Amino acid sequence: MPTKEKEKQIELLKEKFAKANSIIVTDHTGINVIDLTILRRDLKNSNSEFRVAKNTLLNLAAKESGLEEISDTFMGPTSMVFGFDDPSVPARIINEFSKKTEKPKIKAYILDNQILGIDDYMKIAQLPPKEQVLAILVAAVEGPITNFVMTCDGVIRNFIGLLDDLAEKRK
Repeated sequence: MPTKEKEKQIELLKEKFAKANSIIVTDHTGINVIDLTILRRDLKNSNSEFRVAKNTLLNLAAKESGLEEISDTFMGPTSMVFGFDDPSVPARIINEFSKKTEKPKIKAYILDNQILGIDDYMKIAQLPPKEQVLAILVAAVEGPITNFVMTCDGVIRNFIGLLDDLAEKRK
């Protein structure tokens, strides 16, 4: 029977599983304290969270949250990265960090309660930020509209020029 403290941790983990739209299960072996502090800070600044917990507690919380499929990844040192906003941001931060340090090792990636493969994780980690994607979308929509307005403005400008020339000839 879990103690009160462990029950609180399980409830906290279940809450994180429920709120997060992306979850990265990692093996944090070999990351020194300074690098881990930098990683935690970067994740916190992007509305994400890095959490280390005991495998038995993670296992119980995952089962109670309907994510029992990832229970087999809770072996050895296990840490969780919970992303609460743009799912590409924590994936990008972990990917950039692992390029520098070759750690942490990705065990599993969950996006909107669906377990995805490492290939999917890498694709999402390489996506541009949400703001950049929205800017590209706005530019794609705005371009034709701007061209249409400029074309109409040119037609009107030419028509006014023609009327001015006619008026000049009649004088």
